[in-house]
Amino acid sequence: MVDLITESNTLIPLALFASLSLYWMWRRRQTRLSIQRARRIDPIGEAEVFLAYGRSKDALRVLQTALNREPGNVKIKVVMLRALAEQQDAHGFVRLAGEVRGALHGQPVWRQICKTGQQLQPGHPLFQLA
Repeated sequence: MVDLITESNTLIPLALFASLSLYWMWRRRQTRLSIQRARRIDPIGEAEVFLAYGRSKDALRVLQTALNREPGNVKIKVVMLRALAEQQDAHGFVRLAGEVRGALHGQPVWRQICKTGQQLQPGHPLFQLA
């Protein structure tokens, strides 16, 4: 009986210490993650800067990462179309334009996509404005 009391006197503080240590490690990690989220650079703005300096590969890398986080973001896809056009990637441009057509059809940005698509793939039915 005495051994049980002595062991519990040492086990309880150890368990408490371990619990507090785990809590503080978790809390520190959560704080670090929230700071990283707050500092996150706008991927569209970053890609626009890359495109302004002719660095379309870097723009595509940033946009692909952003698209993996937000697969339905049409704004990212529009900027990605611009980067693909700068790289003369007609196949990638047609594929991505097909994805955004439903969301953008009839809007001024779709007319610009069609003009660029006609330059990359003349005669492609996706880029006929009629």
